[in-house]
Amino acid sequence: MPKRNHFISQLAHLEIYSPKLEESVKFFHDILGLEESGRLGNSVYMRAWGEFFHHSLKITEGPTHGLGHIGWRAESEEDLLEAVEFIESKGYGKGWIEGDLGHGRAYQFLSPEGHLEEIFWEVDLAVIPEDKQSKWRSRPQKNPSRGASVRRLDHVTLWSSDVSRHNQYYQELGFKYNEGVVLPDGKEVGSILAVSSLNHEVAMFADPTKKNGNLNHICYAVENRDQVLETADYVVDNGYRLEMKPFKHALGEAFTTYAIEPGGNRVEIYGGSPLYFAPDYGPKLWPVAENPNDAWSEYNIFMESSEFDNIHEKAGK
Repeated sequence: MPKRNHFISQLAHLEIYSPKLEESVKFFHDILGLEESGRLGNSVYMRAWGEFFHHSLKITEGPTHGLGHIGWRAESEEDLLEAVEFIESKGYGKGWIEGDLGHGRAYQFLSPEGHLEEIFWEVDLAVIPEDKQSKWRSRPQKNPSRGASVRRLDHVTLWSSDVSRHNQYYQELGFKYNEGVVLPDGKEVGSILAVSSLNHEVAMFADPTKKNGNLNHICYAVENRDQVLETADYVVDNGYRLEMKPFKHALGEAFTTYAIEPGGNRVEIYGGSPLYFAPDYGPKLWPVAENPNDAWSEYNIFMESSEFDNIHEKAGK
């Protein structure tokens, strides 16, 4: 097995665009339970109660919804510089920025599809008011018991016109390819990858026509499936749109539900996914005809593209 790069330690934050900034902030604060940790210009910075960093979500006002950028933290200052050298050697590099609210200088680069990403080392920790501090030293603050009270950012899922190319790109950056979705001819149409022991921190699903934009969804994690069910109640009872009723993924195995926040971004609330510690675990490949998105349903999200219209026939079903 080739030696894997270890430049990146974790998914640190995401930036999304919203044409309804304050309404989006209200959704993430009231329904998901995030804390507001700062504002700068036309951006609001937020974090979940179980996160130590200044923020995990940056919501920036824009003309439409979508992904702004993905923020990765390096393993160290030395690893940051090594990562930059490697990224530039591959032709992915964009350049240095001075930093942002909550973190120091960062190097920006582009995925093969043009998703903006950045890697940095210096990060500000969240400042917790005394009345919100927890007695548990492993927690940055008390659980606010507000809305879904999501604990942490889990992953981001992107649209890609070439999933295989993206898989190679992320594996070069040190990600483990844990699970994938394939057509009968072996073509990859979905994949999940991680730098840590999480099931995934980034995922891609095929959008051959590039009609869906750059972002499929962002995901925050709760502790168990009961909290996923409660979140569905919070979403519906407060007048927001639940895009998918609670169900279980086969791919990744977590219990989940999806909502659409006021700005138009899809948000997943997710619990119960396994951890993968073995460095050579994957990839475990799922035939698309087995509907790996939903372990309990005949509905198959992968059938939405015309490219997959005849997949059951091709698979011999």
